[in-house]
Amino acid sequence: MNNELLGIINLEPEQDYLDELTYFRSSGSVPFMGRYRLIDFTITNMVNSGVNVVGVYAGNKFRSLLDHLNRKEEFGFEGKHTRIFVLPPDWNDPSDISQGDLKYFHNHADLLRRTKAEHVIVSGTQFVANDNYAKAVESHRESGRDITFVGEKVTDNIPESPVLRMVTEGEDLKGFTHDQSNGHLYTGVYIIKKSVLENIVQFCIDNYKQNLFHHGIREQLENYNTGFHNIDGNTLYFYSVQSYFNNSMKLLDKARYRDFFYGQKKVKTKISTNPPTLYKNGSSARRSVVANGVTLEGSVENSVLSRNVWVGKGATVKNSIIFANCCIEPGAHLENVILDKDVRITEGRQLMGSEEKPYVVAKRSTI
Repeated sequence: MNNELLGIINLEPEQDYLDELTYFRSSGSVPFMGRYRLIDFTITNMVNSGVNVVGVYAGNKFRSLLDHLNRKEEFGFEGKHTRIFVLPPDWNDPSDISQGDLKYFHNHADLLRRTKAEHVIVSGTQFVANDNYAKAVESHRESGRDITFVGEKVTDNIPESPVLRMVTEGEDLKGFTHDQSNGHLYTGVYIIKKSVLENIVQFCIDNYKQNLFHHGIREQLENYNTGFHNIDGNTLYFYSVQSYFNNSMKLLDKARYRDFFYGQKKVKTKISTNPPTLYKNGSSARRSVVANGVTLEGSVENSVLSRNVWVGKGATVKNSIIFANCCIEPGAHLENVILDKDVRITEGRQLMGSEEKPYVVAKRSTI
């Protein structure tokens, strides 16, 4: 049996789910917890599941992904036959009638044609976990299914969110629903036979469909031999700026942070050469993640600071998320705020959002 696996990370359907945070970048390249990007978790899980080639359908906002993923070894890909391909929109083919995310599957069909893999793991980056899909892959292969959907059963504190739910009966998958009372969450990850995927792509293109999952799989579910596999681990779902903020605040708990980032295997990301964090006299940091390259003269509490941030003397940062290269001048006060990259907060300025609606400052702004 061919044990090779191909990974596809499809970012096209989730281009703008995180609103302001995805105005200038894809969802996969959104920074998370100081030193990671959301795509790091998807790639790490794929590597740990035995995937040796990953294609990233990057949408129109792919520049930061090209920079972030340019050294495959840092993500655990070893050997000359391993690859990460960032695949932006392709040529303008006048005969191409594909639409939506089908354009990526059509224009980059060589990714499927050239691989020896018989099975493909397809995922986005809205679902994040430090896990792997090895058991799901094993179940998929042993059962001979066309498609195996990866899910999670939640019995307590079922989230009220647009996350799709799976309708099941025993071991059988009956369909998908948005019913908020259903705790059988669909992670957005599925394992599919390559030949079946190629047929679905062609069906969608021939019938002018725009979304591979909803039109080619969900609406045609009865035509395929399908099933599901539930994972059991710490998971997060990203579907709005509010969910991004809440997930970040949850991981400020030390035990939860260690379990999430180091529980199964260490989450891989691009290696930084920044100097260590500099804590100057009079500075303080409580219950926070402070990345390397930060210069701290003020105080930080319950916050996440990415690389190369400067917090001036007397400035306070509370319940906030600060992206890389931000400058917070002396005496400024930030609370329940998200600063995108390269933002400058001038001396004495006060910005306050709420836990329910954090105040978001756009990239390269000065306030």
